[in-house]
Amino acid sequence: MRVFIRDYLLPWLLLIGFWVALWTISSEIRDNLNPLSVLVVLILLVAFLIAALHFVGKALERYGYSREDIKHLPEIIEKTHGRLYIAKEIFDIIGRALVFWGLFASAVLMTGDPVRGVINGISIFARIFVVFIVGILMVIWVLSFPLSVYRILRGEKPDRGHIDFEVKYTLVFTVLLIIIGLMAFHVEPANPEEPFGELLLLGRNEVMVGYLLKMAGLNVLFGVVDFYGPRRARKLTVLALTLIVVAQLWITWKMFAGNL
Repeated sequence: MRVFIRDYLLPWLLLIGFWVALWTISSEIRDNLNPLSVLVVLILLVAFLIAALHFVGKALERYGYSREDIKHLPEIIEKTHGRLYIAKEIFDIIGRALVFWGLFASAVLMTGDPVRGVINGISIFARIFVVFIVGILMVIWVLSFPLSVYRILRGEKPDRGHIDFEVKYTLVFTVLLIIIGLMAFHVEPANPEEPFGELLLLGRNEVMVGYLLKMAGLNVLFGVVDFYGPRRARKLTVLALTLIVVAQLWITWKMFAGNL
C-alpha cells in the first residue's frame, strides 16, 4: 500500500488541492463561492471519478482482469507498478479525469450561477469534442493510412482497433454535432458571448457543420473499407483508401481556405 499511497493517491489528492488553491486565490471565483456552488463542484467530482472508474474497468479488462477487480485497485497497482503499463494507464486515466473536473468546475464557479455554469461547462467540452472529428482525420493521415496500406499489401488481418477508433468515436462526435445543429435553430442564448452562445453560433454555421459532417462520413468510410475491404483484391482496397484520404485532404483544404 505504501507505493499506491505515495506514487498514486497522493498525486491525485495534490491535483485536487491545486484546483482548490487556484479557486481560493482567484478573486473572481472566490467571490462566487457559496454552499450551493461548492455542492455542485463536489457532485461533479463524484461524477468525473465514476466516469474515470468506468474507463479504468475497461483498462483492467484489456489486461485480463474483470471490472469487479476495481475493488482491489490498490493491490493491482502495487503488483504491477514499474513492471506493466497498466499501473501508469490507471494513473493517467484518473489524473486526466481530475484535470477535466477542475476545468469544468472552474467554468461553473466563474459564472456564479451553478446552472449556467454547468451549461457553459458542457458547452466548452462539446465544442472540443466536435473538433475531435478533425483530430481523428489527422490520426488517419499520420498513422492509420500508412499502417493499413502496409498491412493490406502484406496480407495481414485488419486491425479491430481501427473500427473502434475511427468509426465509433466519429459516430459519437457526429451525433453530438447534429444535436448542436438542432439546438442552434430552436434555442436562443441569454448571452451570445458565453460558451453556450458560442456553441450555438457554431451550430448555426451551416458551412462549417457541412464540412465537419463530410469529414465524419469519410472517417467512418475509411474505417469500414479498411476493416471489410476485400483482401484478395489488395490493390483495389488500397486504391479505395487512397481516394478517401484524397477526398479528406480536399475537404479539409476547402474548409480552412474558406475560413482564413
